[in-house]
Amino acid sequence: MRASIPLVLPRQAATLALVLASAFPVQAAAADPPPRSREVQELIDEAEKAAKRLELARARELWARVNVLEPSTMAVCQLGVFDLRLDRLEEAAAELTTCVARMPAPTSDIERRRYEVRRADLAAVRQRVAELHVSAPPGTARLLVDGRDVSAGRPVFVVPGQHEVTATGKQGQVARALVKVTAGQSRRVALAFEAPKAASAPAQARNPWTIGAGAAASAALLGAGAGLHLAGDAAESETAAKVSRLSDGSMLPSSAQFRKTYDEAHAANTRAGLFHGFGSAALVVGAAVGAATVAYVVWPRKAEIRTSGAGAEVKLVW
Repeated sequence: MRASIPLVLPRQAATLALVLASAFPVQAAAADPPPRSREVQELIDEAEKAAKRLELARARELWARVNVLEPSTMAVCQLGVFDLRLDRLEEAAAELTTCVARMPAPTSDIERRRYEVRRADLAAVRQRVAELHVSAPPGTARLLVDGRDVSAGRPVFVVPGQHEVTATGKQGQVARALVKVTAGQSRRVALAFEAPKAASAPAQARNPWTIGAGAAASAALLGAGAGLHLAGDAAESETAAKVSRLSDGSMLPSSAQFRKTYDEAHAANTRAGLFHGFGSAALVVGAAVGAATVAYVVWPRKAEIRTSGAGAEVKLVW
């Protein structure tokens, strides 16, 4: 009787070999590995079994739990390996960068081979992502890339395309930048908050003496103008009366009385013209002083013009 041998697809076999070769075998991790809790050891054993079954997502989940319980270089390296195979490129690039940076210099062939595999994985994933170096402005409270919290001063790995980089300040300031990157590209992004608007000097209070003097002068001039016009009207009436006496035939043109009445009519007519002229001038000046006083009280003391992308804004301050 011939025993049946299960067939493994070539692609699955290649993936299995690649995962197992790049995995961090527990038995070869170190001569004297640090003590682990029973729970962590069980998670590692289960993760290795899941990897052999090509259940990469399950293996990655288990290693993530290991890294939460007992953070270690081994756990970070394993997360990078599985994230790369799961096309979680941004996470894989960050994890493998940390992995390679933390791995000690190899002292044996096994460690050297493992180190070379890690470096090869890192080089492969860096060719598929872009790297952002974000310069955050002073006073930054939070730094985000596509809504994801990142740390200033450390490279941020992103997939090719357009990304939004945002910094929020401790005083509520916001700085944003849109960056478009391609695979394998490294970009520097410098953010800056808008300069705070200088506080405007407090507007000076209205001088009550100026207001009172303006109102009084305006009232006096308007009153004088009205009075002069009334006096001018009276002088015109007097002129008309004198002219009527001169023309009614009651006096001879050669008489002294006629001459006196004529002179009085002429003087009254002159007074009427002067009174009306000065009265009109007083009314005009009084109205101007009144208008100036009103403008002093209600006119804006300051006008600010602010420009923006949508247009301009005019702000008036009373």
